[in-house]
Amino acid sequence: MKNNCFLIVTLCCLLAGCASKNIPSADIYTISPDWEKNSNQDRIEKKNRPVIKLAPIRATRAFTGSEILYSNLDYNQNSYAYSRWSDAPVKLLPIVFQTALEKSGRFRAVVPATSTSRADFLIESTLYDFSHHIKSDGTSDGVIRIRFYLIKTTTKTVSSDREFSSRVSASTRDAQGAAAALNEATINIARDLTAWLTEPGRTTAKK
Repeated sequence: MKNNCFLIVTLCCLLAGCASKNIPSADIYTISPDWEKNSNQDRIEKKNRPVIKLAPIRATRAFTGSEILYSNLDYNQNSYAYSRWSDAPVKLLPIVFQTALEKSGRFRAVVPATSTSRADFLIESTLYDFSHHIKSDGTSDGVIRIRFYLIKTTTKTVSSDREFSSRVSASTRDAQGAAAALNEATINIARDLTAWLTEPGRTTAKK
């Protein structure tokens, strides 16, 4: 009986070892826009400009993990088996948005949600989509859809809100194509957000 147990345990270990050797390592992708080197952030007087704080992004559980998601049917959502984001989209996107707003030079400071500093405005957001859409004709797109809320911190009221979406054609129907398209779509959203917040009269610093 003891010999049989030993053989079973040994066989399980050998099978586990073989299985681990056959599993390919995951490809890791990140959201890292290639921002233009030239920025006017250091050429604009910032003393009387507002401070913006970015709140954590709200999203369904699908976007709080590191899976790269794709859909090829209505109401169908899956993830690429051996590809991952370097972190959850809800954590990567705020860094991109913060960088874009900082580079605009239109704010005295843009601080993350973890900052203890006071801000004139809070940016809350809800992420509805951040995935690879594969169509029946063989083409595919990286799609991001998100709604932003501009909140006055003095009154804790919504000053304005706006939904943005971007759909960028992917060069390949795989995780690499998805990552490239979603990076470009993210840049589009970041630029739209910056343009919206810097519209005349949109944000005004406290006196």
